[in-house]
Amino acid sequence: MKWGDLISSAASNLTRRKVRTLLTSVGVVVGILTIVTMVSLGIGVRVEINKQFEAIGLERVFVTPPEGQQNFFTQFGRPERTKVITPADITRWQSLPDVAPNGVQADIDVSFGVGSGVEIGDHSAGVGLTGKANFQAPFQVAPTALAGTIDIPPAGGSAVLYTGALKNLKLTVDDVKPLIGQTFNIILRNPQGPTKSFPFVLQGISSDTRQRVELALPDRIKLKSWWLNEPDLINKVGYDNVQVRAKDVASAATVVTEIKAEGYDVQSLETILTLADQVFAVINIMLSSVGGLALLVASLGIVNTMIMSIYERTREIGTLKAIGASRGDIRLMFMLEAGMIGVIGGITGLLGGFVLGKILNRVIQYYIDSRHLPIRGSFFVVTPTLALAAVAFAMLVGIVAGLYPANRAAKLDPLLALRHE
Repeated sequence: MKWGDLISSAASNLTRRKVRTLLTSVGVVVGILTIVTMVSLGIGVRVEINKQFEAIGLERVFVTPPEGQQNFFTQFGRPERTKVITPADITRWQSLPDVAPNGVQADIDVSFGVGSGVEIGDHSAGVGLTGKANFQAPFQVAPTALAGTIDIPPAGGSAVLYTGALKNLKLTVDDVKPLIGQTFNIILRNPQGPTKSFPFVLQGISSDTRQRVELALPDRIKLKSWWLNEPDLINKVGYDNVQVRAKDVASAATVVTEIKAEGYDVQSLETILTLADQVFAVINIMLSSVGGLALLVASLGIVNTMIMSIYERTREIGTLKAIGASRGDIRLMFMLEAGMIGVIGGITGLLGGFVLGKILNRVIQYYIDSRHLPIRGSFFVVTPTLALAAVAFAMLVGIVAGLYPANRAAKLDPLLALRHE
């Protein structure tokens, strides 16, 4: 039998029992749809994360001072640092050959543990103090100025209010707009009793929804020095974190090694991205296993359908053998039929998974927009490789499921088959 004869015979039998073929392929459709949807989610999220990290710059390295072990005396606060980051360290790191010009930025955190508040006219409320972000986190949209400007002079003396702080003050942007350029007070309240007011010029209002006031680095050093009663804060306590920008991604690994050798805690975006890829690989395997179980059930349905087909076509098989069809021809014809069921289910499941992904993308984006979250992206991505792999896998499942029925059909005795009623 020629290939054309085998294919036409297999296709003819499938169209002869349309409802049964459809019901059998439904199991394959469900399995492939599940696999395509789950894996496309993993691919989409990984692609978006890669885009975000690459846009931020994989050459960035983050350094923090090492801390001692948590104990009874430090359980309600941060443990003491075993090594501080001083201005001398900043100067040394800037001179490293793999660091970009002006690529070292030190920062001071004023945590919520510092009792701080803001006072504007008759309104006062507790807020946090922060600096301008040197690092744009993945998926986040940069804040914009709602009034004035949000670019604080490096020398200090000015401040930017976030909309979350205005909410605490029970004020609106329109209430505060006329006060741009005027002075307001930031108040620190020490648990031991002392309270001190620090005047600042209101520079602008940011769309950032956090309940914070943004200050320049010198101002945060001044406020934290007063809070800790440590005039020489930078040399005694040191910087809280440092961002080092290498010349390129390849140089970032060298910078990480050099700074780690000095005893500091170092992280790079490339390391984080590699870890994220490993996590997504495990998640993809777990998600794909769900579709694999559905395909296992579908393969049993294919076996059942093919065995029923053999019973119905026993006389036909006997006739084919009587006129010269070999065992291999019979076996191949039934395996082609099972493979066609797999292909039909695979293509249908692939299209279903693609459409479902598009719908879920819109649903997720609608939810994100309704929550005003700063996230954008396509989270279900069907790549050509995934599409080909899904259809090929479905065909393979069909062929493997058809092996036993095909062998059974091939072994039928032609005389007994012709006498079958």
